[in-house]
Amino acid sequence: MADARPFRGLRYDPTLADPALTLAPPYDVISPAEQTELYRRSPYNIVRVEYGEQRATDTASDNRYTRAARDLQAWRREGVLTDEAVPACYAYRQEFSWAGKHYVRRHYFAAVRLEDWGSGIIKPHEHTLSGPKADRLELLRATRTQVSPVFCLYRPKAGERALHPIDGSSLYDVVADRQRHQLSAITSPTDLNAIAAHLAACDVYIADGHHRYETALRYRDECRERAARWSGEEPENFVLMALTDAADPGLVVLPTHRLVNPPSLPANALDLLAELFDVRDITSAGAGDEIAQAAVAALAAAGAQHPSFVAIGLEPGRVHLLTLRDRTAVEALMPSAQPEAWRRLDVSVLQFSIFRHVFGIDDAILAAGTAVTYTQDAGEAVRAVASGAARMAFLLNATPVEQVLAVADANGRMPQKSTYFYPKLPTGLVMNTVTP
Repeated sequence: MADARPFRGLRYDPTLADPALTLAPPYDVISPAEQTELYRRSPYNIVRVEYGEQRATDTASDNRYTRAARDLQAWRREGVLTDEAVPACYAYRQEFSWAGKHYVRRHYFAAVRLEDWGSGIIKPHEHTLSGPKADRLELLRATRTQVSPVFCLYRPKAGERALHPIDGSSLYDVVADRQRHQLSAITSPTDLNAIAAHLAACDVYIADGHHRYETALRYRDECRERAARWSGEEPENFVLMALTDAADPGLVVLPTHRLVNPPSLPANALDLLAELFDVRDITSAGAGDEIAQAAVAALAAAGAQHPSFVAIGLEPGRVHLLTLRDRTAVEALMPSAQPEAWRRLDVSVLQFSIFRHVFGIDDAILAAGTAVTYTQDAGEAVRAVASGAARMAFLLNATPVEQVLAVADANGRMPQKSTYFYPKLPTGLVMNTVTP
């Protein structure tokens, strides 16, 4: 059972620092230009902690991690950051628009007991990389604060009713980065018990933040090794989570398209693809975004029946729709140990039947990061091929949430860049201090 608890959140005092100016995206989507803009936005913007500047003068005693710790301490002394008077869970309502539609996504912030993967209580769906984990661990060691939440989905077990939305006393209601952010503190024992009981009766899946979760596990283990006594109730045993019902109508998953510069380009690439896919030329007139819109529409229609992709640049200036015809042959190219739910993923089909089978892009080449790069913008993919920045591009449909959960339930890990939950959870709404 997931053990979700209230905690004394560390958060901005809105009378001293406007939350509309202090929020930031999570570190892994902040570009250098965005980092500069966030620094300019406010001297208290959380980017200074979450993803501080690297400087040529950095030393062991003065670097992005030590500066993050000093800023946190200074902001607490000044009262800009304040601890909640009593333990609370937090209701967060995130309003946004995408593709001309308006959405609302609801979350509950709680401190959730860390569980090793083998327990099956908290379920991952993707592998992590060593570099981001090392970075997050250095930040956690320096600040002793979980600055950014792990974004998780919860799904009630059979027979469990959905949790009726619970709100508390309003803390923030601001507009930042074209989104409305409403945060309230839930302190009623009845409401807190209802949230804890419901989450205990749910399966919990990590949607975004695998690196942060594994970093919290590592930090917990370090603290436990150093401790003379260990009860299991220390704050290091818990991680800051933002939890959303897997059936929330505000859940939006974007596709992540591939920009490809293959190590080799066989002359018979189209013939190789035609052995496994129905290949149809859908080239249309127009500029980049117009071509992208037509391609995405054709892809969505084809993908409703079978795994499908749009290939741009297989032949110069041409756009092709690839619709899977021979699933048995494709699955024969995949690792036999992978569960069926994993073999059914569009990204798995793409990786093994096209990237590896046709273009020789194996796991090592993918990991090197030069042959394949990624974008959520189909128009950008079209323009990259037109400009020569990419030899070709492959457009995908988004991975449905149910497929993500099915892979996690089967103890599988999805290929890299399989999901992009939109929008990202902002950093700086509320934080969790793991060492008082």
